[in-house]
Amino acid sequence: MKRIVRFLLITIGICAWQNSHAQIIPDSIEHIDSLMLKSPRPILFLLTTDWCKYCALQKKQIRKNQKFKDLSDKLYFIEFDAERKDKITYQGKEYSFKPSGLNVGTHELASALNKSSQISYPSWILVDKEFNPIFKQNSLLKPDQINDLLDAIAYSL
Repeated sequence: MKRIVRFLLITIGICAWQNSHAQIIPDSIEHIDSLMLKSPRPILFLLTTDWCKYCALQKKQIRKNQKFKDLSDKLYFIEFDAERKDKITYQGKEYSFKPSGLNVGTHELASALNKSSQISYPSWILVDKEFNPIFKQNSLLKPDQINDLLDAIAYSL
């Protein structure tokens, strides 16, 4: 009997620890149209690249941010690699990678979201439930700036 109680306590402890250390899992751009049909919410995009050190830092800050975790069920969050090569359908339109040189280029969706082909990374874009852009920032956000943005999103909901 003591073994069963001990096993249950250990299992509960592990589950509680995992839940308290849960990371933010970005939503998939491939599914955002269907998600928005089921449950419209604001969408927060983070445009990044694999080579951007500031992007990696920004992602790390997000994963540690408790406000972000608390708000994650009220908005969709998408980390979008602006140099990905596959075709993507967003709002019924197909977007693809546009090369600008040998093994370099930008995905059309990143340019469309940014409203410009000149993108600096990381870039933040917030769209409302109707896909209207309401915030754009083309730079690293400090943790307090992320919190201010999240507070503004929470206030508008």
